Amino acid sequence: MIRFLFSKTFLIQVALAAMVAVILMFGAYFFLTNYAKTGEAATVPELNGMDIIEAEAELHLANLSVEVIDSIYEQDMRGGIIVDQNPRSGSMVKKDRKIYLTISRYGIPTLTVPNVLNQTSAIAISKLTRRGFEIGKLKSKTDPCDGCAIGLELNGKLVMADSKIPSGSILNLIIGQTNEGAVSAVPALYGLTLDEATLILHDFDLNRGAFIYDNETVTTSGDTLSARVFSQSVNPGERIKMGSPINIKLTIDAEKFPSFDIDSIKASLPL
Repeated sequence: MIRFLFSKTFLIQVALAAMVAVILMFGAYFFLTNYAKTGEAATVPELNGMDIIEAEAELHLANLSVEVIDSIYEQDMRGGIIVDQNPRSGSMVKKDRKIYLTISRYGIPTLTVPNVLNQTSAIAISKLTRRGFEIGKLKSKTDPCDGCAIGLELNGKLVMADSKIPSGSILNLIIGQTNEGAVSAVPALYGLTLDEATLILHDFDLNRGAFIYDNETVTTSGDTLSARVFSQSVNPGERIKMGSPINIKLTIDAEKFPSFDIDSIKASLPL
């Protein structure tokens, strides 16, 4: 073993390994000095949450340039706020390097209103919600097309198909009725979330009225998402005028849900 350590073969291998290590060290050194020489490198600052004007000033001080490559709509954020940057903050880059930014959009995006006229209320609601609109109230109006969508309202004004209106707008749907006094059976809403109850009521051409959370159990925003209906102002199975509002109360306490005969309620509903 000792003889091998002092052999010509071993000494050649050690010399070659040392040469490779030196070459790698000098290669790394020259790469780094060419990429970011002393006084020519810059650290990317943290820009997220800044206004675009502030961000541009910050980058100018760091000898960096800026390019806005995208904008996205943030409902609760004013326009021109940085929401993403590339490269990330803390990165070492060459001076004058472009920093690519994504900002919040200044204006609310618009959506095209689909044509839902003379279609059933269920189909009209499905088309509108899939497009990104919310359904406010269902209103009834005498019309030969019974149960059909005959109009849309936004802030009390009629909205025509193919109009462009802000995303998330709440539209009232006008439903035709051959009989002005037409009635609808009230569905059972017990155990449903607020959104589920609203959809079911719309399916029955009824409106959701006031909704109240049980203040003994619903105390956080998370509780409101999981709260379910335990009380409704009109009993399931009763028949009331179409478009009437149903007030509901919601809780997360399952013991407050009433017991009811779902089979008898189903039997009272229209097929």
